[in-house]
Amino acid sequence: MVKPRLVAIAIVGTSLLTACSADRAAAPAPTPAPARTSPGTTGTPPPPGGRASASPAATGAVAASAAWATVAGAKLSGQTALVDVAATGPGNVWAVGYQDSAEDREGTPAAVRWDGNRWGEVALPAADLEHLEGVSASGPDDVWVAGNGTIAFAARWNGRAWTAYTPFGAAQDYRLTDVATSGGKAWFTATRPSGAVVLEWKDGGFGNVLDTGGSLEAITAKEGHLWAVGASEERTPLVWHGTADGNWESMETPEVAGGRLDRVWQISPSDVWAVGQIAVEPGTPETLPLVMRWDGRSWTRVEVPVSRGALHGVTAFGPGDLWISGIDADHSGQVLFLHFDGTAWTREYGPLFRTRAEEQQYEETDDINHTGIARVPGTGALWAVGSVGRGDDEEAFALRR
Repeated sequence: MVKPRLVAIAIVGTSLLTACSADRAAAPAPTPAPARTSPGTTGTPPPPGGRASASPAATGAVAASAAWATVAGAKLSGQTALVDVAATGPGNVWAVGYQDSAEDREGTPAAVRWDGNRWGEVALPAADLEHLEGVSASGPDDVWVAGNGTIAFAARWNGRAWTAYTPFGAAQDYRLTDVATSGGKAWFTATRPSGAVVLEWKDGGFGNVLDTGGSLEAITAKEGHLWAVGASEERTPLVWHGTADGNWESMETPEVAGGRLDRVWQISPSDVWAVGQIAVEPGTPETLPLVMRWDGRSWTRVEVPVSRGALHGVTAFGPGDLWISGIDADHSGQVLFLHFDGTAWTREYGPLFRTRAEEQQYEETDDINHTGIARVPGTGALWAVGSVGRGDDEEAFALRR
C-alpha cells in the first residue's frame, strides 16, 4: 500500500523529522473563534448526531493553534505510541507507551524522559513487557510506571535506576491500567476477568485495598484523597473515592448508558474532573465525549463544545485553568484540546500530522489514535503526547504549549 505523506513536523519514531521549536516555528493561521457553552455545569447531553468516525474531508479541516509546538522526541523503534505523560518540573517530564508494534505483534515498552533540553529513552528492566499504560511522578527520584506483557508489571525510578515488580506474581489474567504516586506510596488500578482492583504499594510491598465489579481505567492521588474511575458492570460511569488511611466508598454518578471514564484529576477534594467516552452502539468504534465533575456534593455531567469523539487526558493548574486532550471526530487528524477557565470552554487543535492519501494503508492512517496531557508544576507549560495512525503505520508525537 502507498503510505501517506508526512507533513514536515517531528514525530517520535523511526522516521524522525527535524522539528521546529516554539521559538522558531512559523505561526500557523489563527484558530477560528472557539465555540462556547454555559459554565461547567450539568446540561442536556449533546445528541449523537451521527457516527464518531470522521469523513476524509473532516481530517485537518480546522486551523492549528500557534500555541502548540511539535518537539522532536527520543528515537524509538518501529511503530510507536505514547499514551500517558507526567511532569514534576521543567526538567523532569516522563511519557510512556510502546514501540516495535505492528498489526500482528504487541511490541515492546517505551519510557522516555524530557530533561529540560531533549527527550531520551530510559530502558526498562523487563524482557516480557509489551505496553506501558500509565506513569506518575511525585519528584525526580519517585517515578512509577505500570504496564503489561505476559504478566502485569510495575517499576519505580529512584533517580538513578529502576526497581521492577510483578504485583500479581505469575498470574496472567490481571492487567494494570494506571498508577498514581504520592507521599512515598503508589496506587494501581487493575482489571481481571471477575472485575477490578486497586492495589497499594507501601513499605516495599503490595496490598489489595479495593475489589469491585466492572473495570477501573485510571487513578489519581492528592492531599490524602484517591479517585479511581472506569465503567460499571452495567456499562455506566464508575467512580470510587478513597482516602490514604484505607477507606473507600462508591460514588453515585449520572447513569450515562455506554459511558466509561478513562482519566481523572483532582484540583481539590471538592473539585475533581473525569473524562472519557460514551459508546454509541456496543461493539462499534463510534463514541461521544464524556466529562464529569465532582463539586464536593455530587458528580454531574458537564457539557463541552464537541459533539463526537473521545477524551483521553485531563490536567489542571487550578480551578480556572483546566485542560483536556482527546479527539474531535469531525477533525480527527489533529489533537483536540479543551480549556475551561472557570466560566466557559474554548477549543484548540494541534498540528495536522498527516494528510490523507488516496490509497493509504488504513482508513485511520491519518487519524489521531492516543493522546495524553500534563501540566508542568511551577510553570504555565503543558505537554501533550500521543500517536497518529494504527497498526503497521503508527507513530508517536510530543507537543508543548
